[in-house]
Amino acid sequence: MKIKKVFRVIGKVLLILLLLIVLLFLISTTIYHVKLKKVENQLKDEGFYHPVSVGDHALNMYTCGKQDGQHTIIALAGWGDGEMFLGWRQMTEDIEKENLLIFLDRAGYGLSDDSKQNMTPEQVVEDYRTALRNEGIEAPYLLMGHSLGGLYATYWESKYPDEIEGVIFVDGTFCFEIPEDEQLGGGMIAALMPIVEKLGFAPLVIRSEYGEFLDILPEDQQEQAIYLMSKTLGASAPTNEMGKVDWDCDFVWKAMQTTDIPKCYIEAMFGYHTKEDFINDGVKAESLLNVYVEPSMKDSGDDAIYEEALRLIKQRRTERAVPYYEKLGNCEVAKLPGDHVIFLDKPDKCSRIIKEFIDRLDS
Repeated sequence: MKIKKVFRVIGKVLLILLLLIVLLFLISTTIYHVKLKKVENQLKDEGFYHPVSVGDHALNMYTCGKQDGQHTIIALAGWGDGEMFLGWRQMTEDIEKENLLIFLDRAGYGLSDDSKQNMTPEQVVEDYRTALRNEGIEAPYLLMGHSLGGLYATYWESKYPDEIEGVIFVDGTFCFEIPEDEQLGGGMIAALMPIVEKLGFAPLVIRSEYGEFLDILPEDQQEQAIYLMSKTLGASAPTNEMGKVDWDCDFVWKAMQTTDIPKCYIEAMFGYHTKEDFINDGVKAESLLNVYVEPSMKDSGDDAIYEEALRLIKQRRTERAVPYYEKLGNCEVAKLPGDHVIFLDKPDKCSRIIKEFIDRLDS
């Protein structure tokens, strides 16, 4: 009898703990979604919301800069970057003075509607083109894509070269051949992020990964950016994108046509050429583990870690970057060692490179 009583007590304790965990999840979920709604309403009141229909969903289009500017620049976000119209602005502030700048979010990003569609490069680019056409914004366009946005820019300028006067790749995704049996899916991260977001824990993930970079934003916009990125990570369309990045790289590589369209690639993560580049940028050897170098090298010493990182960067540059640049055609490379979110890491230097490229277009 005593044993049964012990088990009953343990069962009740476990049940109480389970109920407390469920209650915690409910509280977290409620607080998150209330806060997210508040942030969305703030951004709408501040003029950042302008939905443009592309069929069964609408893309958010935020326009700024000079209405009759020298160029119409279309900003294309990297994967998960739902706060582009906030986070890019220190990089684009000077560029906006003489150009029309359009932040065009994809399905599921920021304030855009979500979509269950298959986010192939063809579909994404057609959504972009439809939104611009429906809004009466005419070509030629100067594309400016970060990370995955660079992949879409590559497909766009290859498929519709007459619409594009130039392309700026801000540490864009390299396109290269990946055999089907070597293509990886989104894995556990793609499966878990929608759950993490729905439970209200995504802001914690964003703060831990990007908090130091988002500090450059005004305090109120830091919170807005975190919640927009959190919402984006939980949406269907970005999840679909993450599950097929390798397929997209291979598809666009095969679809690419070499063009004479002027292009500038800002090389950040692959911009490190010497140990001094790392040291001058404040990059400690231990931070290269899991990014460039296998964790097993942890006890090999700083010099060995730096050397291995540089070897791998050189190898990737030779195998992927250089063939990509050559196939693009007319592509200049600006080396700016830094984090992948270089527009947050070194916005002023990015801005200078972009302005100089635009000036050369006009000369």
